[in-house]
Amino acid sequence: MTTYQPMVPGITVYGQTTSVFVDVLKSFAVLQQAMLEALGVREVEPDKWYPQEGILRAYQKVDLMLGARGLERFGRQVPPFVVFPPGIDDAHVVLENFDVIYHLNHRRDGVVMFDLATREMTEGIGHYHYERVGEREALVRCDNPYPCRFDMGLAHGFAARFAPDVAVTHEPGECRSKGGQACLYRVRW
Repeated sequence: MTTYQPMVPGITVYGQTTSVFVDVLKSFAVLQQAMLEALGVREVEPDKWYPQEGILRAYQKVDLMLGARGLERFGRQVPPFVVFPPGIDDAHVVLENFDVIYHLNHRRDGVVMFDLATREMTEGIGHYHYERVGEREALVRCDNPYPCRFDMGLAHGFAARFAPDVAVTHEPGECRSKGGQACLYRVRW
């Protein structure tokens, strides 16, 4: 079962990313309020950083109120609001850069977890691993503290920004929602 706990202490999440999640919940006023309460704020400021513990508590509330399918739908709705760096222009490229985007939006002890100049990545939040397996197919392995079904939706949403008819399936084997360390998704378009 997803523990909704950070992997290490001292992790914060960029407010711009966090505000996207709050914006997605506009049509669910109760959930939006629950997320803000979990963060301990009245509104999310895009330029501030928020403790990952609060973000994970908010996801847990979404899970309790909407269930796994709700988390997946929530994840699918996030990518249209995310601003990508230049050069990300197709489904394979976005999935290949998923981990970099993830680390750019997290800090550990006040330091952004991916340095664009040196290409060095700080450990502590897990990863999104990408493997191209065909012209219109990839595997994405997630070993981070976020919920399985949210990550399924996120992978779908990121690929769908650049490709029609995306389908994401959970591959057989371990699953974080069942106590596993990682989840493996097949993304097709």
